[in-house]
Amino acid sequence: FANIPQLCPRLHLPLQAGSDAVLKRMGRKYDSARYLELVASLRDARPDIALSTDLIVGFPGETEEDFAATLELMRASDFMSSFSFCYSDRPGTRASRFLDKIAPDVQQDRLLRLQALQEELSQRWLDARVGQECEVLLENASRREATDDSLQSWQGRDIYGALVHVPLPAGDHTGRLVNARIVEAKKHSLVAEATGQPW
Repeated sequence: FANIPQLCPRLHLPLQAGSDAVLKRMGRKYDSARYLELVASLRDARPDIALSTDLIVGFPGETEEDFAATLELMRASDFMSSFSFCYSDRPGTRASRFLDKIAPDVQQDRLLRLQALQEELSQRWLDARVGQECEVLLENASRREATDDSLQSWQGRDIYGALVHVPLPAGDHTGRLVNARIVEAKKHSLVAEATGQPW
């Protein structure tokens, strides 16, 4: 990321849990300190890097303190997004033989709390994009209505993989690029204005 400018500043960095005790029971080869060192080195290399992750709640033996450690590490890592799940047994795995399973209602409660925190982190990341210039790779026409009747809303992805809606003149812009300025952050996407013609 420091030496290859062609790399998009987006990386999926699975965490699974923020508790060292849970990571050890999972058989992971890293702990929370090593993970945070990696995050810090990535941000040093590319300060604007956007990180996403995978998280599991309710792993056998997970205490409320273990879960709190996961929330703390989420905040410290400032993930732009995450994929989160409740633990479930997979036949033949070591964890499936653990006896200290977490009750489903406790798992679900933790998942909802974790996802609420992620919504805050994601919205903060999106809000910070407002006013920024970006290049959007157009994918297809958007279902969003353009505010100007002479334009059609298109959607595509920026260098972070974020979904961006851009009003453009009528026509097929699939696979084209357009320079744009972010003008609004929605719940899961961005709205931009084109600052040039698609090419």
